[in-house]
Amino acid sequence: MSLIVLCAGGHARVVIEALLSRGIRPVGVTDRNATRVGELVGGIPIIGPDEEVLKVAAASVELANGLGNRASRSDSGLSGRRDLFGHFAALGYRFPVISHASAVIASDVTLGDGVQVMAGAVIQPAARIGRNVLINTRAVVEHDCWVGDHAHVAPGAVLCGGVSVGEGAHIGAGAVVLGGVSVGAGSVVAAGGVVAKDVAAGSFAGANRG
Repeated sequence: MSLIVLCAGGHARVVIEALLSRGIRPVGVTDRNATRVGELVGGIPIIGPDEEVLKVAAASVELANGLGNRASRSDSGLSGRRDLFGHFAALGYRFPVISHASAVIASDVTLGDGVQVMAGAVIQPAARIGRNVLINTRAVVEHDCWVGDHAHVAPGAVLCGGVSVGEGAHIGAGAVVLGGVSVGAGSVVAAGGVVAKDVAAGSFAGANRG
């Protein structure tokens, strides 16, 4: 079955590299900028805007979410990834799990549709990862963690045992969430932050706030 990567930015190149590490070569990448058609992204040609996907029957193609996010103190920046996934999933298109060949995933981990596990990431036993979640480069998700739909655990972040991350939350690069802590839906943990107590939904937690 063929596979198309949605969006042609930096994260798309990381997704393509993960696919290639597994011997999977996408047939194309989408981009809304018409002048980029034919341009190569990670060696894969841009075929046109997202609407090009609709020319292919949902039963004969799989999709990969290549849209990244940029979080701020007040916004996880993940609504675009969520909406892109939701739009095509509602039309019957399938998003397979993508994991780089160097990722380590325990045998009993649960992975939802469209989960992406990037190079060097580790997911330990009994972790449950929701749909469209991004576990980025060298991130660590320890045993018994739960990560809700559309969340992003950024490069080098660590979730210690039993952590709960709500839907659409962003755990910043290099952050550490200590064992048993709950991070609410839509919240943002600052890059390099250490979180030792629960974070309310839609709020911000940083190194100086605990």
